[in-house]
Amino acid sequence: MIIDIYNHLIKKRNLTLMYLLSAIVATYFASWLPDFENLIGIEGARISSVVSFGALNGFLLGPFWGAIASLAGIMAHVIIRHQSPDMFHILTPFFVAMASVVTGLCITKREKAAMILFSILILGWYITPIGRELLYWPWFHILVLGGFILFHHKYRSRTGNIYTFAFLLFTTLIAILADHLAGSITAAILFDLPPQMFASVVTIYPIERITLAFAAAAIVYLLIIALQTTLMESETFQDKVEEKKMDELFSYVDDVKDIIDKENSK
Repeated sequence: MIIDIYNHLIKKRNLTLMYLLSAIVATYFASWLPDFENLIGIEGARISSVVSFGALNGFLLGPFWGAIASLAGIMAHVIIRHQSPDMFHILTPFFVAMASVVTGLCITKREKAAMILFSILILGWYITPIGRELLYWPWFHILVLGGFILFHHKYRSRTGNIYTFAFLLFTTLIAILADHLAGSITAAILFDLPPQMFASVVTIYPIERITLAFAAAAIVYLLIIALQTTLMESETFQDKVEEKKMDELFSYVDDVKDIIDKENSK
């Protein structure tokens, strides 16, 4: 229920230039935070935790403006930090923007579009020569996608804080894995990387991605809980609750009516 209210506020809010600039500035400074070094088993490799801010931008600004904020903030970092960035570093902001698109789609109740985008990325891995050799490498991406599909179909109508957090965690995890997969596919295409480099991290990258996803999901969860607490005394919120209850009641009555009609027609 609170996700529906939050979604409604995102759609109705007048997005000012100040919101967008604040997100760009926050993302830019977040990009200078310490990276996770050597966690993926590659000497000198650096994985930036700023992807968590990419997911946050999608939650707060939606799929379009969230992606714009992430793209602008990270691109500014790339240009300033690397005087002559290579193609991979130039494309890196687009990976983070993709994470914003995924969370933005999910928070605005367009989960199917997010799942399709993520599925395309998984299929894209198998287009690369390394992907055809390491068929098992995106095992965690596939597992998370399957879990989110199951959650979406079975529990999306459930209310309660535990379901809200589970939704946020699944959404953030898919977003961060989308960034990860897009970066891995691009690296496999641009660089002559040996398959062993990817195989050596097959059990390591899930830990790092879960950590990043949990941090972003926890922040958004706290914001939504604060919003819920604030709105509990609001007449508008109470009206929305009653409207939701009436919709569920009418839906139940229609289902019962359909069952009775089917029985009478036999």
